[in-house]
Amino acid sequence: MKINLTICGVRELPEQEGKRWTHVISIWEKDLEGDKSCRELLKTIAPRADLLFSFFADTYVPGHPHAPRLQDVERILDFTSGLTTKSKVLVHCHAGVSRSTAAAYAILCQHTSPGMEMENLLHIQSLREWAYPNRLIIELADKVLNRKGGMLLHLPRDVFGQS
Repeated sequence: MKINLTICGVRELPEQEGKRWTHVISIWEKDLEGDKSCRELLKTIAPRADLLFSFFADTYVPGHPHAPRLQDVERILDFTSGLTTKSKVLVHCHAGVSRSTAAAYAILCQHTSPGMEMENLLHIQSLREWAYPNRLIIELADKVLNRKGGMLLHLPRDVFGQS
């Protein structure tokens, strides 16, 4: 199934207003979890969309106290499980480079057959010039989607040296 998907960073959010999003996945740093301005911003940009807020750090170290957890990835995939060809999905994080591209990649894999991982990753890279999906998020999504490592095979090396 083809997913109408947009990925961006926080600074690009004002450009997304009025685009009739059906679903928004909003990923923020853990220390912003109690900050209501995050929620207000997205309600302005996508007033009719279903909103999912996630709060975790952009780290690929599983033991980090604010690292993405299995339940964070499960929530994102549960939220997007019912997408249709009419859905219009916006995924953002701080820079639109790591957490959001990883979440978007996981969503595409969720809606395609095993073996399509490379095509999904290439699609993400066509949407974002700087796409370095967070490896920990991908490892967790690979587990949830039972891809047996298939989502990890073609990941680019990121600026922090994770591979």
